[in-house]
Amino acid sequence: MSQNSEKYYFIFEEWSMDPNQWSILIDSIAVLLAVFGVLIGFYLYRKQRNDNAKDAFGFFQASLPELIESLEEAITDLKEFKYSLNLDNFVNPVLSASLNDKFLKKINLVHLNRFYVDSKEDKLSSFKQLLIDSNFFGDYHSYISKEINYFRTNYHQLNSTFSKWRLLRSNTCFSTNKAENENDAYKKFYSNWLDSLNKELSEYKSTIQDKPQNINQRNDLIVNKIQNLSKEIVPFVTENQSANNVSLLAHNVISAYKEMVVMKAEIREVLEKDITRFEKVVSNMKKLLETK
Repeated sequence: MSQNSEKYYFIFEEWSMDPNQWSILIDSIAVLLAVFGVLIGFYLYRKQRNDNAKDAFGFFQASLPELIESLEEAITDLKEFKYSLNLDNFVNPVLSASLNDKFLKKINLVHLNRFYVDSKEDKLSSFKQLLIDSNFFGDYHSYISKEINYFRTNYHQLNSTFSKWRLLRSNTCFSTNKAENENDAYKKFYSNWLDSLNKELSEYKSTIQDKPQNINQRNDLIVNKIQNLSKEIVPFVTENQSANNVSLLAHNVISAYKEMVVMKAEIREVLEKDITRFEKVVSNMKKLLETK
């Protein structure tokens, strides 16, 4: 660049300008470079942000099939446990540990949400529903394990009391009484009831005669026999200790059975609601799963 006392020029004298003009030009160029730098920075930022969103979406899609499979297995396990409520020997549901994996915490949800907002807006509502559902299945394994353990512990305690109905068939329910006539009347009453009970038990076709096979047989035993016994034995209770013991035992058995029925109804209702919820979750997740 050459200069004289008044003019500055760049390469050619025809391109000469005074100092103020050169200052304006240089400032303009600086501003343009700054704007250009901002545009490049913004472009790189947008590109990185989009790349992060795609990466989050890719990991999300890779994780979905395994999680869907775990949820479907959970549904099967819960249905099996629900069915086993009709049996004494409950089948513990073997829920996959993937339910507690909380894989969404491994993903930047901001990036993933941006991807759905920018590229999958039609599935955005399903994605937001999954975020809500994750609070349900993410803690479900520990939750249902506690519920079932509580149920099993208390149910088995009640079942232990209920199982004492077999004592009604033993000799311990008979005793002598000073009032011989009343004692004979009680023995006759109780013998008739026991004959009727044994006849009904023989029709259960169970491999173990004194253990009814299923819940329907248990209900028949309570309704048709033990409840009737607790009512009909009342006239003998006040003057016969054996009758009093039988009455107390029958009452405890009936009470335990009723509590068992309530407990089963409550856990069954919980399972039915959870199964329905899981089925909705799986259906929603399948909407999010991209088919290749």
